[in-house]
Amino acid sequence: MAKSKGKKKGGKNKKLSKGNVHVTSVSTNNKQQQGIWSASDECEHYAELGCHIVNIARCRPDRPATSPSSSSYTCSDFRYMYEHAMQIYPWLIGIERFDSSDYHPEDIDKIPDVAMDDEEMILTLTNVTQSITKICYVTVYDVDVCDVDGNVLKSGVSSTTTSVKDSSTTTTTTKERKCTTFIILCPPQTFVHLCSLTPNQTQDDNTTPITSWSQIDIESDIQPWSFHPNIDDAHPYLLHFPFHGLISEEEGSSEVVDAITAYRCTQSCDGQLTHFFHGNYHAIDFACPVGTPLYSPVNGVIIDVNDSITGGKEVSGIAASNMFQWNSIMIRVEDESVDATTDPLYVEFVHIQTDSCVVQVDDKVKKGQLICRSGSVGFSPEPHLHLAAYRSNGDDAATVCVRFDCIGRSEGDATAEPFLPQTGGCYNQSGLVSNYKSSTNI
Repeated sequence: MAKSKGKKKGGKNKKLSKGNVHVTSVSTNNKQQQGIWSASDECEHYAELGCHIVNIARCRPDRPATSPSSSSYTCSDFRYMYEHAMQIYPWLIGIERFDSSDYHPEDIDKIPDVAMDDEEMILTLTNVTQSITKICYVTVYDVDVCDVDGNVLKSGVSSTTTSVKDSSTTTTTTKERKCTTFIILCPPQTFVHLCSLTPNQTQDDNTTPITSWSQIDIESDIQPWSFHPNIDDAHPYLLHFPFHGLISEEEGSSEVVDAITAYRCTQSCDGQLTHFFHGNYHAIDFACPVGTPLYSPVNGVIIDVNDSITGGKEVSGIAASNMFQWNSIMIRVEDESVDATTDPLYVEFVHIQTDSCVVQVDDKVKKGQLICRSGSVGFSPEPHLHLAAYRSNGDDAATVCVRFDCIGRSEGDATAEPFLPQTGGCYNQSGLVSNYKSSTNI
């Protein structure tokens, strides 16, 4: 059963202050502080967190609206992609076309997905397929790597938290590892020379020099790019803003949280980091500290809760191996405005804090009801809420675009319309916030 809720004293449906609001966000540069980010701003943001994005296939001149996993690339497409990508990602060592005629046929299958050149100490991502675009996550641990000019690329961390319980106590231990992760959307028949090893490094004993990539831990997650089948798919149901809590009362609703806090959208539809395949395309990410209360965006029923440590281990950070180890909660919309038979909708929160859910499967929830708290579990460069909506709860379901209801603005305000958060913008339940003060960075 869901935990009981107390009632807040005071009036109902308070209007929001039009003064400055506090923004919960990570640090940003002055350009980003002005509002919506460009794609390069987004890549720069994640590079500061150790994630270096190389979306070569998105540089294709026609940006196909259907799956590019076909043999539709032309020679001019490759030339355009490579030239444009090198302009967008000038830190890359290089990109080159794979020519099968340079290899014996029996040797092509032996080419690794991640090739390591010990002579020049260069790390290369390979895609020797004839027609398959791949999404590739490659993580290099414990060492510094350089760009084409010899500058050290920013690194981040990956952490593992283990909990051991005995009869009376629980012992929790967290270990962090320095790492650098590359996210590459790689077209077929392509080699991407990612980085070189920074010279004069040693292993953990501080005496053994590193002279080969075989001395370094490298992991990868490489899959065919599953492009969204219909990027224009949208559901008419309006979501309640997930950071705005309400308590249901007989005569209406009352706000139970500070309504002047705004949250920065760090990735939106067609995002640069992970929101470009079918299961994530329309998802929205909001930066928020671990433990931020999260409220149901819909009227519905809880159909899945996953907020426990699997096998006594919780992971966080930018390691490729973290990709499918998140916590989550999913709600099926049950609302008189939605026909569950012809137009169903499911909404999921991902990366939530372990053991934070205050509801369980089959519980009915209402918009604005507390259901869990935000976290940073799984592949998570920074603490954030990942919100996604689907037309089914199948494992391979594609996302659907949903907007948020705008509440709290004065009657007649032209901006009081449903909104879809854009990357870089700061939002609360009234939509985009343009007049704000930065809060303490997380």
